[in-house]
This record gives sequence, structure tokens and C-alpha cells, in this order.
Amino acid sequence: MPWHLGSLNSAAAPAAINTAGTKPGPYEVVVAVIDGGVLPNHPSLSGRLLPGYDMMSSPNNLKGGRSTDFGPDARDAKCGERVVSGTYRTHGTEVASLIAGNGRDGVIGVNPAAKILPIRLFGSCAMTRADLLDAMAWAGGLPVAGVPANPYPARIINLSFSGGKTVCGADLQGLISRLAQKNIFVVAAVGNTFGKKLAEPSNCEGVISVGAVDAENNIENYSALDARTVIYAPGGGKDLRGNAPWHINKLKVASYDVDFKGDETPLAAARAIGTSYAAPLVSGFLSLILSQRPDMSPVQFLSELPKYTRPVNPTDKCPECSPKGITMTTLSVSAR
Repeated sequence: MPWHLGSLNSAAAPAAINTAGTKPGPYEVVVAVIDGGVLPNHPSLSGRLLPGYDMMSSPNNLKGGRSTDFGPDARDAKCGERVVSGTYRTHGTEVASLIAGNGRDGVIGVNPAAKILPIRLFGSCAMTRADLLDAMAWAGGLPVAGVPANPYPARIINLSFSGGKTVCGADLQGLISRLAQKNIFVVAAVGNTFGKKLAEPSNCEGVISVGAVDAENNIENYSALDARTVIYAPGGGKDLRGNAPWHINKLKVASYDVDFKGDETPLAAARAIGTSYAAPLVSGFLSLILSQRPDMSPVQFLSELPKYTRPVNPTDKCPECSPKGITMTTLSVSAR
């Protein structure tokens, strides 16, 4: 069992989501992964991906414009003279695998029965605000001009990025409120800003903002730090117990590498670290709950949050924070 998913002995992984013995319910849950695209042929995601969409508009979209091709840009793609690290190509695939990895090569999602709706928002070129709004609307089944209707509306929208306005804009807040009226959950990473306050989209009302803790149940130093953070989950980082090489724990994900011939090959590797990877653990957790309780609303979940959390070690860097980490040890997801 990967360290971030815990074990029957919760003391062995104090910061973990303990999914041991928890089985998905009878209801299939769709989780939209709005990211840099998902590589569609990874064996650890086999059977998990729905037909998604590329919501990047031109001229930022190097593939020409919006289409059903939700994969990332080509490995050698460049935006003008801007050289982008190749890790952006695998980011969406890694995020998706933490939610719904099928267990192949040890990549186990929090809810292997969840379905992933991949939506590409950024690539070699950066995202635009208009594309973000359209991507979120389409994910939730709302109409978007010029784009076919989404046949698989999501119950959960995962946003593993941050960096917008320091105050949530009225356009984004209005859309999130519309989605909430449809009982759609929006989960957003707080960002790897080393203690700064929340930025969009995690600072919007109704968003489940996710910070990162390490294996010792401490808030990671790279995580944004703000009393408005709703919940914390394992994001990878230092492990003072020395249970990982170089005392660093990373999350095991479905990813890709380049072989000696220069060909891209799928692999499973412990290479994920950051709030980007804490957020999908919460999205997977929510999908497990919704698979048993499909009528649960975001407001209801937040009101029941004490049932699903335990204290995270306090930090003197944010005395007003009362951080809570997500746990499955006391969770009963039986239908009711």
C-alpha cells in the first residue's frame, strides 16, 4: 500500500488517507481533471478515462484550437521562444492516477472505480482565464459556445494549479456558485507558494482548498499557508523517520519517461510532490463518498467535515490556522 494511502494501522501513516478496506459504492462518479492534458494510453489508467476535451483556444493552442484531443502538447513543442519543462506533459496523467489508478504496477488511486474526464487547459503556452471558465463550465455540464455538450458531466472538478487573483473574481465566483447549485464539488490545490496566502481558484468561496502535509503530519513548507485552507492531504516531502531515500517521500503515480531510443514509455514512479498532488487525493476521497451517497452536496460535506478529519500538527507560522487533515479511519460511507 503506498504510504499516502495509509494502512490498517493508521499510526504508521499519520497524514494519510486510510482507504484500507474501503470499497467503492454502487454509483459511478465522474471526476474532471482540468490540467495540461492526460496521455491516454497509460496502462495504470486503462479503463478509467472518458472522452474528454481540449479547451485551449488559439493562438495559445499549438494544436490549432479546441478539439476532442485531450492529450498534452508534443514533447518538443515550444511556445515561441519559451522552453517549458517536460514535466508539464505528465502532470495531468499523474494527477488522474492518484484519483483512479487501477493498481497496475502499484499505481493505486483513492477510488479505482472512479471515471476520469480529462480536460486540457494549458500546455507549452499558458492558460487564459476565458478558457478556464469554459473548461469548468463544460466539466459540469453547462453549455459552452462552439463546443459539443459534455455527455459525462462531472460531480467533482479537480484543479491542481493556483496563481490567479488574490481575491476571487466575480466571474469565477459566479461560475463556482452555479456549479455548487448542481451539487458539483470544486477541489483546488492551494499552490506551492511557500507560506503565501491563497490565490485563485483556491480562495473562492465554496472551493475545497487543499494544502499539503508530509508523512509526519506537518504542513509542508512549500504549501501555501492560510486559515481559509479547508483541508490538508499528503503531498510528499520530508520524512524524518528515514523511511524513504534521502528522507523524501514522493507519491507513486502513473507517468512517462524517455527510453534510450528517445521513445516515450509509460512507467510507475514515486516522483510526485506538491499541493498539486494533495488535491487529487481529496478528489478521490470525495468520489468514494459520492459512490455511496450520490445526493451529498458540497455544503453538506463541509458541515460533516469533522467526521472525516483529524488535526494536523499546528504551525507557529500561522497561529490563526486550525488545520485539519483528511482521514478514512473513522469514515463510514454506507448508503443512507
